[in-house]
Amino acid sequence: VSIGNICRSPIAEAVFRKLVTDEKVENKWMTDSAAVSNWNVGRSPDARALSCLRNHGIETAHKARQVTKDDFQTFDYILCMDESNLR
Repeated sequence: VSIGNICRSPIAEAVFRKLVTDEKVENKWMTDSAAVSNWNVGRSPDARALSCLRNHGIETAHKARQVTKDDFQTFDYILCMDESNLR
């Protein structure tokens, strides 16, 4: 199980960002994604994730980062991709 912020989370972030942009409410949302580990910090999403996004007309400039304590003060919502990430 990879928890390094290069596949599911960046896809979810990019799709949500597109949705709020398409609805013209991007000024109401601060959107980001982060990992619970530091394995891939600074890396772009996996090539398969980027290909999937491109196939749906979605671009991203995401670089992996690790969740910080400040995120719990900054964001109103923090969504976990699965139980492993939540733990």
